[in-house]
Amino acid sequence: MTPVAVGSNLLVDLLSGPRPAEWETLRVEAEARLAGRDLPTTADEDWKYTDLKPLSGLSFGAAPKAAVDISGHLLPEMVGTRQVFVNGHHAPHASCTSAVPAGVRFFPMSTASEACHALGSVGAGTETSPFADLNTARFEDGAVILVPKNLKVALPLHLLFITQAAAPVATFPRVLVVLERGAELELVEEHHGEGTYLSCPVVEVRVAEGAILRHERVQREDPEAFHLGTLKADIAKGGQYHSRTLSFGARLSRQEPWVRLAEGAEASLDGLALLDGPQVADTHSFLLHAEPNALSHQLHKCIVDGKARAVFNGQVRVAPHAQGTDAKQQSRNLLLSGSARVDTKPQLEIYADDVKCSHGATVGQLDPEELFYLQSRGLNADDARNLLTYGFAADVLTHIPVASLRRALRQLVMARTQATSLGDLG
Repeated sequence: MTPVAVGSNLLVDLLSGPRPAEWETLRVEAEARLAGRDLPTTADEDWKYTDLKPLSGLSFGAAPKAAVDISGHLLPEMVGTRQVFVNGHHAPHASCTSAVPAGVRFFPMSTASEACHALGSVGAGTETSPFADLNTARFEDGAVILVPKNLKVALPLHLLFITQAAAPVATFPRVLVVLERGAELELVEEHHGEGTYLSCPVVEVRVAEGAILRHERVQREDPEAFHLGTLKADIAKGGQYHSRTLSFGARLSRQEPWVRLAEGAEASLDGLALLDGPQVADTHSFLLHAEPNALSHQLHKCIVDGKARAVFNGQVRVAPHAQGTDAKQQSRNLLLSGSARVDTKPQLEIYADDVKCSHGATVGQLDPEELFYLQSRGLNADDARNLLTYGFAADVLTHIPVASLRRALRQLVMARTQATSLGDLG
């Protein structure tokens, strides 16, 4: 792909390069949706608070194959259950699947002919993000995970996406996860990188009847990167999907999770964004209670310092026949400077009458009385502030089941919170 200048024609420019031949019908449909379409602007309701102007003036080329040192990204619990992708290409020498149990299919999408029938089927017919369509039109590789019925995978699987950009590049990671009836899996998906680049990942999840998927998603892109991700999940009768998205990196990031719940299904969509400097992090989520007696829970937290900005728009829709729905949604936000900003908009759209639904949002600073209390017990001002800030994030981190990942993220949060100063309270 020849490097292209980014402006209102970014979507067209990134379609000008070669198109991989696999899944041709999907690619043609995605390109048709993008035809004549410009970048979203703040005049579009879904992008009202997220300005894509920082992309202006940049040029993105094709991401070449590269070798990287992954020693700093290894997690002891998943030494033999990882697939690694560098610049959107599978890295077989960095991957290791020796501990993946028999029966589990965990392989690069470029070798996944059996996945053709499933790719693109989750949420088919619903409105898609232009960046998700870009991924469909131009992805070159990704990961496929197929877990057969009633198999409970003991070890977590690890997906590691790394971008190394000497010059600005665009990458399109793709993931397909299918759990058959009664299966159970823990998945850790991580995104790291160095340099200026555009990453547009798409994850499709299909959880069959009675299956359980726990999905940890960690975004630690370079501070000069752009991360625009899409998740679509379809949860069948009695299935469970529990997702936790942790956003620490990228100059501008956006997550768009879309989840459909069938009868008796259960889903949780928790999130934590830790922002500083000029960072922008946007989450636009959609939970569809399509059938009766499903349960959903969403807790989204943002810690915003410097001139950073967080955006949350969470929509829960209860269909007319989805009686017995139980849906809870909370957006909680902590401002650490007078220049930080949060725009939050939790939404309920209810078409059934026998439901238990609630939502709420809070935006505030550290409590001066709590700071005073800690200082009266011997902590200095900075330590008191750091402890309260970490405590705000801790309940999202505490339930991460992979111990080494939990420790690493706790250390990252502590390092970031210790960099703040009491004078920023204003």
